[in-house]
Amino acid sequence: MPQSTPYPTPPQQPYQPPTPAPKKRRKWPWIIGGLVVLIIVLVSVASGGKKTPEPTAAATAVPPAAGTTVPRAANDSYHPTWTPAPATPPATTETPAQGPAKPEIPYQVQSAMDSAQSYLSFSAFSRNGLIRQLSSQAGEGYPKDVATDAVDRLNIDWNQQAVKSAQQYLDMTSFSCSGLIQQLSSSAGEGFTKAQATYGAHQTPACK
Repeated sequence: MPQSTPYPTPPQQPYQPPTPAPKKRRKWPWIIGGLVVLIIVLVSVASGGKKTPEPTAAATAVPPAAGTTVPRAANDSYHPTWTPAPATPPATTETPAQGPAKPEIPYQVQSAMDSAQSYLSFSAFSRNGLIRQLSSQAGEGYPKDVATDAVDRLNIDWNQQAVKSAQQYLDMTSFSCSGLIQQLSSSAGEGFTKAQATYGAHQTPACK
């Protein structure tokens, strides 16, 4: 038998562990990330598309005051317009309310008042004495009602007249306190009231 030719023995390779199979990558994190980015883009586009419109010149224009000319733009074919000012009502001047007019003093009464003031300028009188002087035929001769009206229109302090009359009597002669009061209050004397005569006498040294 023919002899078989021996095959050469292949060299032995060093032992290598088997290469593990590659792991499959998980795709869901990428999908979620993409959705988040897409949502952000959509929100930004939506918010960017709703911009607040800028006010136009017509909206920001200040309305013209009444009574002024309104200018037009250069490219406006209209002419300037005139806005009439509102009619201003005329100012009303109110006349202050006046009180009732004072009644006119009759001529005779006014004349009697002047005569009474002339008498009081050089002598003291009581009310009755002054009326008697104005209405007496030996005096001024005015009617009794005219003389009374004239005296009552004058602002006379009869107490002070009594003081002056009492002092005039003491300048001429001496009086007791009661005698002076009697002289001032007597109808034949000065005709002051008892209260006026008492007041006048007590302002003099006769009653002190």
